[in-house]
Amino acid sequence: MLILSEEFKNLLISEEQISENEMKLSTRLSEDLGIDGIDAHYLMESYADTFSIDTGDFDFHRYFNDETDALLFIPMILFALSRFLIWKFLLGQPVQKQTTVPVTLAMLQQAIDDGVWNCARIESLAGTQVYPPPPKKSWWFSRIRNKT
Repeated sequence: MLILSEEFKNLLISEEQISENEMKLSTRLSEDLGIDGIDAHYLMESYADTFSIDTGDFDFHRYFNDETDALLFIPMILFALSRFLIWKFLLGQPVQKQTTVPVTLAMLQQAIDDGVWNCARIESLAGTQVYPPPPKKSWWFSRIRNKT
């Protein structure tokens, strides 16, 4: 049975000012606690250093969203619009949304217990179905070429 360690609870209280009432195994960092972007980056660095965890196959972008600078707002809108136009109208496919895997406190505790971040093990224990990522569909020109 997985239980949050006192050292891990103390780290969350000192780093993120999280109350003990919010600390459940199913608590998600981004969705429930609002820890994302640069805050998540600093928390994960402190977490890995404090508990001497080998980062293994941990990929920040798999679990957290980036915070963007306000100056990048207009180029982001133009990029999203062009991406929508290309995917929807030229390729005839729905626009793919980028999703992240929710990080729970149980996943972080499991990495402490294992001493390494192993995506397959940690995500399977958390009940996510994202690992491995779904296969990509073929491009429009390969579908046309295969029809002839």
